[in-house]
Amino acid sequence: MSTSVKSESADLGFSIFLTAYEPLDLASNSIDVLGFQRGYIALADKILPGFTTVTTSPRYVSMLCAAIRMAQDKYPDSTATPIQIRQQRLDAVKSYERAWALACGLASSEEQIGTSAVDGLRGVQSIRRRLSALSGREKYIRTNSFSLLANQVRYGGIGAYSTFLEDCHLASMRSLNLRPLGIILADAFPQPAETLAVHDEEQPLSLEELQNWGRQSHLAAFSREEANKLREALKGGEEGGWADDVRWTMLRLMAADVKREDAERILLKSVLSGIQRNRFADLKLPAECVHQIQAALVIIRPYERLSQSFQFLFDTVRGAATDTTEVSLKALGKQTNVLGAYSAAKSAATELHASLDQAREINRKLAEEILTVLTDAGIGVLLTEINAIASASDMLSLVLDRHRDIQQGKFDKGERKAPWVKRDTSGDKVSLTAQRHQLVVSDRKNSWDQVPWHPYRTFGALRFIRQCGIR
Repeated sequence: MSTSVKSESADLGFSIFLTAYEPLDLASNSIDVLGFQRGYIALADKILPGFTTVTTSPRYVSMLCAAIRMAQDKYPDSTATPIQIRQQRLDAVKSYERAWALACGLASSEEQIGTSAVDGLRGVQSIRRRLSALSGREKYIRTNSFSLLANQVRYGGIGAYSTFLEDCHLASMRSLNLRPLGIILADAFPQPAETLAVHDEEQPLSLEELQNWGRQSHLAAFSREEANKLREALKGGEEGGWADDVRWTMLRLMAADVKREDAERILLKSVLSGIQRNRFADLKLPAECVHQIQAALVIIRPYERLSQSFQFLFDTVRGAATDTTEVSLKALGKQTNVLGAYSAAKSAATELHASLDQAREINRKLAEEILTVLTDAGIGVLLTEINAIASASDMLSLVLDRHRDIQQGKFDKGERKAPWVKRDTSGDKVSLTAQRHQLVVSDRKNSWDQVPWHPYRTFGALRFIRQCGIR
């Protein structure tokens, strides 16, 4: 099951990658092997719509607006077909991003600027390799002389920030056209020298001029003007709707509550507690938005505990099957850490049931939407099955059943894949189906609560809060 959330982009002529995970970390096979991702994405969308885990730098937003603006200027609507115009603009944006990345890399070599210039740069290793390969005699460089990323459209700025640009009413990614807010933000971004044809990958670009541009345009040089314009975009501007109101409400809740670099689960717990205790009354936030966020936060904690415990049990089987050719589920079920995860899964299932009822009292619409997603993902049935489980070894079997169903596309109707673990006819003895599914010791946890949560996008949101001056 892919982690990408595909928008109405099948006919765009290019791939937009909208993901809740860092794309560069994706394995070639399924990573959502227990089928919890759909619920997680649905919940994350209810608290921080428009953000993903890779929307972490406000400067990328204004840079992309500037790139699209230049692409529109160079390739205006004409007698060419929409598909041809879109491809021309896409190529221009890709070249612009590579030129800007080079400019950031050149700026980072200056002592007074340093590595902050490339903090969060997508493809930074490629930039470093390309610049280190220069002999020192070159004066020009072409953007077609290197690949920024293996798939720049998917993994670069366009793929990482397309959802954000669309949801904040900055651009239409179908046609690569800026909207009014995007034009304003593009104007706030430092422009390259007129002699730098950054839109054309075949044109030689002056290294000196690139470095000059980089001094003003690098990632750490985000300006107050850009911050002001981007704050307006985060609110939705004149086109603002419900999702914009929710996003802005959550950003203000986080800005009022974060006191240090808390772990995400601590921050979300603190925001929920603050809402429940009416600690944010002075902010005068829209009650309907606060209720939606509260209802989602009520569900998130037990949902994540269930995901953590299931992942731990699955990884325990993988780890044991890595060390031994064949493993007994009954024997594994006697281990203290497995018994702890079994109890955690049972209590999380009960709590998740209760949290859905509680969320319904807070915001019925949200609760019903999340319940529909969980039902479609087979988690509703899973909760019933967990209640009927009476032993840790049976819970391990249930985890493997869930994994098998996910791999076979039972819930998402996706490509059928072989399970990572197989059982003998008795159902007790298990082994790995392939060596690549082994779990190395460094990736094993000692207890279920050490398994990390899904990331709920707060890392990037906090960077936007700080750099945009949200209070």
